[in-house]
Amino acid sequence: MECPVPEKSQLNLVCALLLSPLAVSAGEPGESPDPDRRLEPIVVAATRTERPQFTTPASISTVDRGAIERTQPYGFQDVFETVPGVNIQGGPRRIAEEPAIRGFADEQVVIRLDGTRQNFNKAHGGRFLLDPGLIRSIEVLRGASSAVYGSGALGGVFVIESVNGRDLTGGVDGAGLRLKAGYQSNGEEWAGYGTLYGQAGAFDGLVNIVRRDVGEDLTDGAGDDIFATRDEIANGLVKIGFEPGRFHRIELSADRFENSGLNPTNANAAATPNTLVDRETERSSTRLRYTFDDPANRWINLDVAAYRNTVDTLEFRLDDARTDRTDFETRGLEITNTTSFGPSSGQEARDGIRLTYGVELYGDEQSGTRNDADRPQFPDAEVDYRAAFVQAEIPLGDTVSLIPGVRYDEFDYSSDGRFTGRDADRTSPRVAIGWSPNDDLYLWAEYAEAFRAPSLTELYADGVHFVVPLAPGQVVINEFVPTPELQAEQADQVQAGVRWRRDDLFGTGLDFEVDLTAWQSDVDD
Repeated sequence: MECPVPEKSQLNLVCALLLSPLAVSAGEPGESPDPDRRLEPIVVAATRTERPQFTTPASISTVDRGAIERTQPYGFQDVFETVPGVNIQGGPRRIAEEPAIRGFADEQVVIRLDGTRQNFNKAHGGRFLLDPGLIRSIEVLRGASSAVYGSGALGGVFVIESVNGRDLTGGVDGAGLRLKAGYQSNGEEWAGYGTLYGQAGAFDGLVNIVRRDVGEDLTDGAGDDIFATRDEIANGLVKIGFEPGRFHRIELSADRFENSGLNPTNANAAATPNTLVDRETERSSTRLRYTFDDPANRWINLDVAAYRNTVDTLEFRLDDARTDRTDFETRGLEITNTTSFGPSSGQEARDGIRLTYGVELYGDEQSGTRNDADRPQFPDAEVDYRAAFVQAEIPLGDTVSLIPGVRYDEFDYSSDGRFTGRDADRTSPRVAIGWSPNDDLYLWAEYAEAFRAPSLTELYADGVHFVVPLAPGQVVINEFVPTPELQAEQADQVQAGVRWRRDDLFGTGLDFEVDLTAWQSDVDD
């Protein structure tokens, strides 16, 4: 059962202090910006290459930093409120927010942050362990996407990029300090944000700190308190960027997220006094990323990311002092490159056939204890993935684009010795085609297959889940049953869409755009 959505009433105050002057430029030096120029959004999530959003054969939406700042979101439910096909479940407790795309929820969608997978998932808990104030942009890719992103992309993918120092300086040497304070009357939440950023030649950096404290229980739309919805959030991000050449960038980043509060054991259910736990959640992440993007180089357009994510939770149940510890770690390496076959130089080198290919290696490891003893409900286990993928973007004349792709994943499971290890593999093909008969009309269609490998808890969980008393001497005992041979979910999907736009519609001065998509997914296992 989900709790009602709280009413929202808030006031935000922003203060910015510039330590040295920063300039903002548009276009070439000395060139005046064209007020009538349309800046068409560019997306990368659908193909891992830059494409105009309007002529990308996929169902995709974007949320930029400006939209997030205007919304002043309480949580991610507010961030995605206007994005079609997206629902954030588990509210209003922020620690319980889980994403859903077109009805595919939880581990059936992939979350990526700065080019790295965010795989942590714990029953009745959330997956957005990040404050929206640190985000630069989000792309939401709807539909089966395992051909590009592997396991879990049945419903789609959230591709999140956090802000860096060069974003805030506008590419000009200098430094700045941004301070922001916010207050929300519902829950008596106070929030504070501090961002120190700067750029000096090839180097740039950023330190961002967020603190949010909900001091009273939230109130729902009927004016009733939602019991056990107080929490405290602290989130910090440090980024150091180095650009040794015009088209090279090396970025080292670390962030830490902490959430603490009194919540029910099932964080997305209504709370009662005898279901409360004192919960602390900590996520730490370190990432090293290198990119090379020279429009004149038709052989190399490289993105390499190595990372380690850890999530630790501690839950102390008030009614019986039961203490549960949960530890989850993901480590990974991903290498992606794009090669263009066409003219030998200039931007036109990428207007011909583009071949994108890469490898991905990552693994998850989890362990759990209850009162300092092994906890079979969250068993010690691990899984390792190895994947390779390739995709082609083939122009057929000036108006048609064909995009076939395929990815191969293999994965190995092992547990704490109670079960024999196992391995499996999956091949995920995709083909999309788009046609643009004129600048204002685009039609596209896609067929794709996707899969979701079973989680470690689904395979190996054992022991008593919960006990419900019915009457004196009568109880219902719910127990986990291990399923070490559980097969992966598999989906076949067909979708098609049409986009149409018109500037200055009927001479009204309004720009109009419509995007219609029809889709069908068949899921087995």
